[in-house]
Amino acid sequence: MARPTRALDRTIVVVDVVGFTAPDRNPLDRLAVHQGMYEVLKTAFAESGIDFDSCAHEDRGDGVLVLLPPGTTKSLVADLFPDRIAVALRRYNHTRTPQAQMRLRVSLNSGEVIDDGNGWVGEAVDIAFRILDAQHAKDAFAESGRMIAFICSQRFFADVIERDPGLLPESYSPIPVSVKTFTGTAYLRLHGEVTAPVAKSADPASVAAEDLFLAELNSAVLDLIPRKDLAGLHRRLTRLKVPQLAVMVSRALGPAVPLPRLDGITDAWGAFHLLADFNAGPDGVPPALTFLGLLAENVADEPAAMITNWIGDQARSLRLGPALGHQRQSRPPIPDRPHLHLLIMLEPVSGDPTRCTLAFWRQDDPEVWPPSLGGVREIGIDEVEFRVDDVILETEGVWSGQSMSASVEFLLPRTLINLPVQRWAKEHETGHPQPLRYGYRLGIRSLERMRARHWHRAWHVRWDSMVKDPAADRLHYSSGAEFEDHPIDAILSDDRWVGLVLAKPPSPQGEPGGLPDELTSALRSGLPVVLWHPDAEPENLRELLDWVLAADSGFIELPDRRKLANSGAAVPFKNSLAHDLVVMWDDPKRVIVLDQPLIPTRL
Repeated sequence: MARPTRALDRTIVVVDVVGFTAPDRNPLDRLAVHQGMYEVLKTAFAESGIDFDSCAHEDRGDGVLVLLPPGTTKSLVADLFPDRIAVALRRYNHTRTPQAQMRLRVSLNSGEVIDDGNGWVGEAVDIAFRILDAQHAKDAFAESGRMIAFICSQRFFADVIERDPGLLPESYSPIPVSVKTFTGTAYLRLHGEVTAPVAKSADPASVAAEDLFLAELNSAVLDLIPRKDLAGLHRRLTRLKVPQLAVMVSRALGPAVPLPRLDGITDAWGAFHLLADFNAGPDGVPPALTFLGLLAENVADEPAAMITNWIGDQARSLRLGPALGHQRQSRPPIPDRPHLHLLIMLEPVSGDPTRCTLAFWRQDDPEVWPPSLGGVREIGIDEVEFRVDDVILETEGVWSGQSMSASVEFLLPRTLINLPVQRWAKEHETGHPQPLRYGYRLGIRSLERMRARHWHRAWHVRWDSMVKDPAADRLHYSSGAEFEDHPIDAILSDDRWVGLVLAKPPSPQGEPGGLPDELTSALRSGLPVVLWHPDAEPENLRELLDWVLAADSGFIELPDRRKLANSGAAVPFKNSLAHDLVVMWDDPKRVIVLDQPLIPTRL
């Protein structure tokens, strides 16, 4: 018998499909609804910044109990989640038959819970289920014609929602609850609209596009704009292609909001409609209008003029002219050669050498850094490559609309510095994994330097010096003999050096007695580039690096030339020599602040 876990304070979400066993639903309909409920929840959680797979959840047939990971900010399920689940559910219902469409009741609570080996129990769980069954909520929901009913406990409302005007506490109404042995008060919010099925017709084109468009409108942002203005915008944006769609959507949302999946978004109207479901940022400008401003700057003459005039009209009526003007002046242009980064941090778990923490940061806009934290997981050391594969495939799902090159960088501590990331692959489940080095600029970064702020000034100095003068002769080859007569620190103090080739792979434990070794000296001297090879002879390694740095641009093209060396095309040395080259390419302009503990979910 499994032993009960200790009590933990968790945010609790209970979801119930209304009328799941209704007589007009056959078994296939119920199966579709059951699967659709999870599809909607996973999408809504992901777009709210919550990894659904990191949550504990118990299936209840016509619903599910979900416990957010310990330490997750409670306001997430009252802030982003209501709008994201409404959008996900609306999209789902638009593609299903009436019998497979659904409406949801969702209860929110928090409190201590225990896993007793048979499931999650505790008074907070009981209350979440009791308020979900409140008859007053069921009656009001049935009469409302809305898509989702949120019922939160009195405690959750007082502790989370009522304290933050941005969570719209005025949209919740107190309701009495008397279910079984529980009597009390809950708070009800009715949200979204039931999507009516599109009428069947022998000729689908006979469905009036304008009527369908007007029927689909449902957001606080769109409610502020006259329908005739939206109808005109709809005609102009439909079928208008968006250059760098994912970048524009990411910029419109801002760095604090994860980029949602853009599956099915094929034109400017689809992107605008998607963004209309997101609330305005601190400047008061809705992301949908920010997107139109970006679009006007990056499309051809006539559409640009039309969009600019339309934004001007709405800015005057909404009194957003100054804020939109400030946006135009302050945002950077979309680069001609955009490049994205996925940064994956691995760190051993204290006291357990068999496990490590995996965290990742995914850059969705090439001009925005730092990106938001994508997730934190505790995993086994023996499964690191496979869990990295999961992160990369998840990232590629979000990046699917991007047309950019990309880097995968591993932020590693000294103890894991020799992980063979240059040999890792992705898509293992296909049975034919592809080496990461083929698809990405692949490199490592130093976790110790990222955290050691007292090393950062020297780091910036050497990086800026390298960008100004990237000559290949600024690479120092260590022979290991420096320690005898000239300490390596003294040699690397010469500002001429911006890169170091180690005489041998660095020891995970460093030098005995804590003495500085080549890698430590390079890091604290500020060198942004450190190279080594697990087994190459010095003369062969020099030949490889002479080729990699042979371009006129020297160091600046090192990541691209190192990737090219992996292809084997026109490379005058054995493939194995290039494949195993380790490149630490450490950019001080792309720092992740690690001053808060990362709370992983154990997998």
